[in-house]
Amino acid sequence: MNINHKIDDRKGLRYGRIMGIKVSSIHLTEVLARVEDFIPDSSELGRRSVRFYLLTPNPEIILMAQKNEKLKNAINGTVLAIPDGVGLKLAIPGLNVIKGRELFLELIKLAVRKNWKVFLLGGLGNESESAAKKLKTKYSNLKIQAFSGPKLNRDAEPSTVEDEELQKEAIDKINKFAPQLLFVAFGNPKQEIWVANYYSKLNIGGAMAVGGAFRYVAGLSGLPPKWMAGWSLEWLWRLLSEPKRIGRVINAVIVFPIKLFLYKIS
Repeated sequence: MNINHKIDDRKGLRYGRIMGIKVSSIHLTEVLARVEDFIPDSSELGRRSVRFYLLTPNPEIILMAQKNEKLKNAINGTVLAIPDGVGLKLAIPGLNVIKGRELFLELIKLAVRKNWKVFLLGGLGNESESAAKKLKTKYSNLKIQAFSGPKLNRDAEPSTVEDEELQKEAIDKINKFAPQLLFVAFGNPKQEIWVANYYSKLNIGGAMAVGGAFRYVAGLSGLPPKWMAGWSLEWLWRLLSEPKRIGRVINAVIVFPIKLFLYKIS
């Protein structure tokens, strides 16, 4: 096996690289335990000198990172790059994969247990607000706020002057609320780059880029049947339920294996 696709085990964390991109082979329980260790019991987050962020690279994101240095640096700079996509096992057999939306929901449950505050930023339209309402209905004692925030350009910076003001407003809301967990949904690769650029400047414990998790929680996107998920056919469900995603599905299911093969033999 190509050394770029091998998992090392150091200090209890198994990790490796796929086409030069960092991945961490770690179980869900270990992720939750590490997040719990990262965030202190004290609510005075502003006094912390160290913060963290999590990213969940999938085949499509790894392809993007081959041509986007900022995205590549964002993933390789995270404390945990959690594989999200069964296709990544083509590169590293035995790699433990965790769906991003499932990790998001487990972190919400952890926040409820620990009495942490949570902030949802981004999403299309009012996705973040809708998701926050759904979560608050399910977990009545969850401390949560949400804000749609700005639209970003390719460099993950505000697209217009109005968006610059919305970003300032978002940062102000986050810092005043001081959440232990910040979840960001600006679409990839913008959300990954934005999180990497801003997490250390915010009054938070940790941040995570979550993709379409808000849509699922808000009920705007349906989940695949369990049998399809069990057979690793979630890509087919996405294609059938959202045909406009065909380009993304092709990248993940067809282009990624080809690029991976060419990378290995080169």
